Amino acid sequence: MAPLSFFPRVVCLLLLAGGLWLLPTAPAEAAPRYQVTAGIPPLAYLVQRVGGELIEVATLIPAGQDPHSFEPKPSQISELSRSALYFSLNMPFEQTLLAKLPTRNGFRVIEVDRGIDKLPLPEHYHDHDDRKSAAHEHGELDPHIWLAPRKLLIIAAHIMTGLAELDPSRADTYLANYQLLKEEIEELDEQISRLLAPLAGRTFYVYHPAFGYFADAYHLRQYPVEIGGKSPGPRQLITLIGQARREGVRVIFVQPQFDRKSAAALAQAIDGVVFPLDPLAREVTANLAEMAAQIHAALGGESSP
Repeated sequence: MAPLSFFPRVVCLLLLAGGLWLLPTAPAEAAPRYQVTAGIPPLAYLVQRVGGELIEVATLIPAGQDPHSFEPKPSQISELSRSALYFSLNMPFEQTLLAKLPTRNGFRVIEVDRGIDKLPLPEHYHDHDDRKSAAHEHGELDPHIWLAPRKLLIIAAHIMTGLAELDPSRADTYLANYQLLKEEIEELDEQISRLLAPLAGRTFYVYHPAFGYFADAYHLRQYPVEIGGKSPGPRQLITLIGQARREGVRVIFVQPQFDRKSAAALAQAIDGVVFPLDPLAREVTANLAEMAAQIHAALGGESSP
């Protein structure tokens, strides 16, 4: 027969073993949040909408800064080199920036402009009657593709695909987020179409020609004060004043990234006003709705149905 002292030890061991099952277990390690980068605020917003809480999005160019004159700091290049993905619109500053980055395994560039037919940027002033886009056939292509809802759908699809390839285990989440964003963009496009349909063929005046895709989407025309990065000379300004007077223009839209002196001079000459319209506002869907409302009001549109 086993000694009596053996049983208490056995009981203690069994109790201890059973108690181990009751001890709290360490929480499972949280899934990693991937760091990714976008060049401009509206693209960063779209990336965040698709990625949600699973990603952390850095933006190279802060609000209010002109991408045409952007020079990245060494710290920004260093931060970008730590990102898993860079979402590119293939803007000129991005081509220069990416060429400076050291090659690194795992770093990928997602070109969100793939499959989008780009419009030429205006290079010359033309008579209004025979000008649709005021552009030279072989000029620089317009990078402002995020300013038309149908283009946003293509951009968002590229974002979703890029994130799903980076993080396949959570691809369903990225797809679900994309679907919600897609529905929102499609509804926005329908609303803007209804609002601006009565104004088809009309012209709105802007300082910098950033709104070509918006104008093209809704059968409008933008007429820029500045072309090719240059303000109009005296002769060009006189031409603009005469044309704006003939068309009854009272609003010149200006972007916060540019000097508004030429636009203000034109507005004063036609007894009009300058009004801000920011192509780089972060919340791009809300910005497009606001843009449509302001252009509608500037062109004398009646209340939407």
